[in-house]
Amino acid sequence: MDRNATYRRLLKEEDIPLDAVCIRVIEEAGRPLAEVEWPENSLTDKGDYFYATPVPLALERAIDVKDNYGFHEIVIIIDDLALWNEAWGTVI
Repeated sequence: MDRNATYRRLLKEEDIPLDAVCIRVIEEAGRPLAEVEWPENSLTDKGDYFYATPVPLALERAIDVKDNYGFHEIVIIIDDLALWNEAWGTVI
C-alpha cells in the first residue's frame, strides 16, 4: 500500500474500464471493507475477491493483480468518501 498512490473514483453506475482492477469500498458493521474484481485480459481470466476484507488487504490484492496481469490502473467505487482513509492513498 502506497500513501502517495492516487486512485480514480468511479460511480457505481459507471462501467469498469477493461484495463483496470476495481475496488468496491462498502461499510459493514460500521467499518470500511472492500471487494476486488478485474476483467479478463490476455494474461488472466475475469476474477474477483468478492468477500469483504479490510481495505489495506484489498489494496494489496488489487496491486498484486494489477502488477502481475498487466492492468493499467486501480479504480475505486465508493459511495461515501468519509469511509476512505488518506493513509491508503488519494481518491480523485
